[in-house]
Amino acid sequence: MPVIEIDDDTNARLLRLVRSFDDSADDVIRRLLDRFEQRDDRSAAVPDVRRTGRRASPGSILSEREYWLPLLEALAMAGGELPANDAIQAVGDRLRGRLTPRDYESLDQGGVRWKNRTRFARLRMKEEGLLDADAPRGVWRMTDAGQRFLETGGR
Repeated sequence: MPVIEIDDDTNARLLRLVRSFDDSADDVIRRLLDRFEQRDDRSAAVPDVRRTGRRASPGSILSEREYWLPLLEALAMAGGELPANDAIQAVGDRLRGRLTPRDYESLDQGGVRWKNRTRFARLRMKEEGLLDADAPRGVWRMTDAGQRFLETGGR
């Protein structure tokens, strides 16, 4: 097995990324490489993704409408409704690999862009009657219209 020498600063940075006592330096580096390679294909046309204080340019982030079917799929899999945080996480899981580096950007007002856009997608979907506007606070519930939208693939 090859040996790689790293300085103390790099080693300290790697240790901050350890997830469990069983994690090795190889595990951390492997996760970092996986994340880099997943984003690398999309990053060529995308500017620096650190907090810029500017709005994202068209095409640098996934369109809000792209969140609709994953959200409806998540709700359908859960029997039609989910607590908001669970719904948001399920959307993120379904969109993994499609979200751009800018979608993962931290916003100046706090939070992560893709999570914020999931909330806005929910608002638009309520306006369109796809989600229940009368669902209890903190619960996202699909309507019959939402079910039909899901069944037709958004057409």
